[in-house]
Amino acid sequence: MPGGPARSNLPSRGLWRIVDDRILAVDRAWAGPTTVLVPSEDVLTLTVDLPFATRAQRLQNLPYAMEDAVAEPLGNLHFALGQEVAPRRHIAGVVRRARMDQWIALLAREDLDAAILLPDALTLPVPPAGVWAVRKAEDGRALIRTDNGSGFAVPLDMLSPAWTAAGKPRIAAIGEPLPDVMAEGVDATAAVVDPAGDPLAVLPPLDLRQGPYAATRPTAFSAARTLVLVAGIGVVAHIAILGVDALLLHGMAERKEAEARAVLQAVAPQVAATDDPVAAAYRLLGGVDTGGRPFTGLLSRTSQALPGAGVVAFNRLAYQPGGLDMAVVVPDASTLDRAVQALNASGLTATGTPGVADAAASAGGLNATLTVAGAGR
Repeated sequence: MPGGPARSNLPSRGLWRIVDDRILAVDRAWAGPTTVLVPSEDVLTLTVDLPFATRAQRLQNLPYAMEDAVAEPLGNLHFALGQEVAPRRHIAGVVRRARMDQWIALLAREDLDAAILLPDALTLPVPPAGVWAVRKAEDGRALIRTDNGSGFAVPLDMLSPAWTAAGKPRIAAIGEPLPDVMAEGVDATAAVVDPAGDPLAVLPPLDLRQGPYAATRPTAFSAARTLVLVAGIGVVAHIAILGVDALLLHGMAERKEAEARAVLQAVAPQVAATDDPVAAAYRLLGGVDTGGRPFTGLLSRTSQALPGAGVVAFNRLAYQPGGLDMAVVVPDASTLDRAVQALNASGLTATGTPGVADAAASAGGLNATLTVAGAGR
């Protein structure tokens, strides 16, 4: 840019943070990827379930999975998919596009175009179950990370009310002592490792630089050599996986269902071993109000309407506004007909189509497609 400062060939290294309209250095000797911490007050981070086979499908459906938690038109918001913390469960973040535009402009101005953008609360470690990890920041704020991997920040004088409103979870205090009123919640046995010395040296739990805000990062020789090594290992592993895929696919659905049943019965012993795990989970939620949100509402109604006892097994689910397309396995064509009838009887609009290559049921069942829409679609 004419009149602007000369730019270096490589971006500034280290750990940085955004304060108002400035970027301040935190640690120039930072060993991890070039990272800029952003205020967690500007980013809503949650853990969301995304039962989709590919990352592209998860990204496509992420806005619908988070829309219950936001109060603005989805077009005004930027959604980012983060670390997988359990099978098909991810940390995710949402921030206003206007704020992202401001941050990207700051990065460009400070020659940090390739930097990761990370909400600062996610620098804390994930605490044990039922515990909050809490650190007092030097700017009158408190950073909190919960046991599901999400995080947030509040002014220090709001920390105690927020903790009380959350039911006073146990606290793993990091760094400076917390307000005296919270002393009863501090649990020395819930200690967590403070990563402040060298946090996130490999991968951040959430990088907001995705989609239209994705960074173009330089590839120095050392990075290229590492990538080649990783790619080589990946190719060898992929060849090995291909050799056993045929043996694994048949049993995969059974194993996943068994795992889901084990988790469900661990948290809800009253669920019978023969109950359909998806339907049982929704019953346990007690008919949570989806607030008219299409994705979660349609998914809930579909699961509740389908026959139980695992007679319909899901292979893949895709969502388009107003409808679900599901690849399923059923014992036979009559079971598929009963599933369609049950969905239509519940007020949904459903159709079922047997797979072309599997028109007759085999020992493994009948592959089919279920398409479900809300009434009147």
